[in-house]
Formats: sequence, C-alpha cells, structure tokens
Amino acid sequence: MGEGRFEQALKALQDMSEKIKSQDTTLEDAVACYEEGMKQYRICSEILENAKQKIETFEGEV
Repeated sequence: MGEGRFEQALKALQDMSEKIKSQDTTLEDAVACYEEGMKQYRICSEILENAKQKIETFEGEV
C-alpha cells in the first residue's frame, strides 16, 4: 500500500459525501458518488484493519 493511501481515500470519501449533500446534485450523480464513496470506505476499512492486526501482533510480542 502506498504512503498516504488512507489519507487519499478518506479525502475522496469526504468529497463524495459533500457532493451527495449538495442541493444541485442529480439523483444519478448522487448514486455514482455513493458507489465511489463505498469503494473509498472499503479501502479505508481495509487499511485500518491491517493496522489493527499489526498492533495486536506487536502487543502480543511485548
């Protein structure tokens, strides 16, 4: 995983959320933003889960 990938995915997720909240967003655009937001959410979730596992492994070694 590249450095800053979590931050990029989180920023994209935030951007998608703002677009969905916008009053001038069409239904089609809102659905597309939702789908992209879910992709970014899964990336963030995976990165966080991997970090959690590393921490738990490290704590088990100490």
